[in-house]
Amino acid sequence: MNTLVIDTETGGLIPETHGLCSITLKVFGKDEHKTIFIKPQRALVYAPDAMKITGISLDYLEQEGVDEITAIKEIIHFIRENFDRRPKVLGHNVGFDILFLDALFKRHANTTFSELIHHHRKDTLYNMIFLKDSGVVNIESLTLGNCYSCLSNKPVQNAHSSHGDVLMTEELYKLQIKLIGGNKDA
Repeated sequence: MNTLVIDTETGGLIPETHGLCSITLKVFGKDEHKTIFIKPQRALVYAPDAMKITGISLDYLEQEGVDEITAIKEIIHFIRENFDRRPKVLGHNVGFDILFLDALFKRHANTTFSELIHHHRKDTLYNMIFLKDSGVVNIESLTLGNCYSCLSNKPVQNAHSSHGDVLMTEELYKLQIKLIGGNKDA
């Protein structure tokens, strides 16, 4: 399996305007993972409503975070250490995460995050939309937590932490594959 599971927590919804608070990277099916917290950037906005959802304070990011250039280096290092070719990326609404990571890279690097990954993406949100449209699942809200609870019959834990969401996304993907009778390691 050549899949990188990712999730970000952000200070809003606009990649060029709002700050990236954290990212978790995980090798699908393995224990290798890394969570990176990023120091607040003066030029970026951290909307109070978004910060409340993430549960991450600006003080915490200031104390525990790294600067954006160090974050980029750590992301590149994790990918190069764990994958021998560009990995496919798995996430829940993963395009959102990739936009924030591309904005981060564009501020400081001569590359984008998208250039480090395979162009085929795996998205548990789109899988759930397909399952819902097909009548296989009956679900109203397609948040990660709701999708996970729908297929696992388990309560959500650690929602809106990038690490917790990566673990939930990976499990949700396995449950989606199992639901259609496929190989959960696909």
